[in-house]
Amino acid sequence: MLLAALLALPAAAAALESDTEISGYLSAWTQDCAGASCALPVPGERNRPVLLRLALPAAPGEVSTVRVSRTLSLGEGLDLPVEITFYAVCPYGGAPGTCAGRYFQAQAVLSGPAGAFCASALNAADFFPFPVLMCAGTSAGGRRFGVTLHRQPL
Repeated sequence: MLLAALLALPAAAAALESDTEISGYLSAWTQDCAGASCALPVPGERNRPVLLRLALPAAPGEVSTVRVSRTLSLGEGLDLPVEITFYAVCPYGGAPGTCAGRYFQAQAVLSGPAGAFCASALNAADFFPFPVLMCAGTSAGGRRFGVTLHRQPL
C-alpha cells in the first residue's frame, strides 16, 4: 500500500503543474508626434504570430515565466527588437497547495530606434488567450516606435 502511494506522488505532482497556451499576434507601428498633435500610426510588420505555453503555479509564492523575442520591421529599413515576458503569479497568503487569486503579467521591452518598457497586471479573463497591450518609445525627434499585442489579425 505504501509503495502504491509513493508511486502515485509523481503523477499527482504532475497534475498540479499544468500549463496553458498563449496565442496571439504582434504588430509594429510608427507615429509622428513632432508637431502640435500626433498623426495616425503607420503600420509596419503586422500579425506576427506568437504561440507559447505558460506553466501555471499551484502554490502561494510561486511564479512561472515564458519569454519571446522578435525583431519586427517598421519599414524604411528600420527594425524594432521586441522582448516580451509573460508571468503567471500565485500570490502569497493562500492555503498551501492552492492558488487563489492567481494573476498574470505581460511585460514588453523595446530597443532599437526608441527604447521602452511597458507592463500590465491582468486577471485570467484579460490575459487569455493573449493579452492586449500597446507599448511605444519616443525618439529625440518626436517619432514613436511601438508594438501592439493583439488577439485577432489586423
